[in-house]
Amino acid sequence: MLVIVGGLMAYRYSRPQKMTLTRMWIMPIVYTGLSAFAIWGGQQMNPVASWEIAVAVIGGIILGAPLGILRGKHTNVRATETPGVMYLDVGWVVPALWLGSFAARAGIRALLPHGSIATIIGDGLLVFAMATIIVSYYEIYAKYRALEHEAGQI
Repeated sequence: MLVIVGGLMAYRYSRPQKMTLTRMWIMPIVYTGLSAFAIWGGQQMNPVASWEIAVAVIGGIILGAPLGILRGKHTNVRATETPGVMYLDVGWVVPALWLGSFAARAGIRALLPHGSIATIIGDGLLVFAMATIIVSYYEIYAKYRALEHEAGQI
């Protein structure tokens, strides 16, 4: 299943995209939901203390947000003549980061004994990927709003 999702994501992100502001947020919401479901499922199979999950979440956010800012600032965004619609250049980093975090999480869980360290690192990787993606999309949104303002569309 992950291979199919990965293939679809690679195809979608391999070419420039014309998208609305609303559509731009659909994939981050889907990624967040799937990641949260994976973390929840991991808790069902190998429960750890809530504070350990909190450490993973906070650590993932702290480490992922700066990368998201960097990615968002380096993504080319072009406004269209239609308000609320933009062109985004090719961005293979998003699917690679998200799929890579799942692969690394699986590898860590296979190598380390089932316990809290594997869970903290694995879940932290998922949150790292999500923080990077969400923050980068926010940066892209801010860039587009600035372009829209310059064009007098706001």
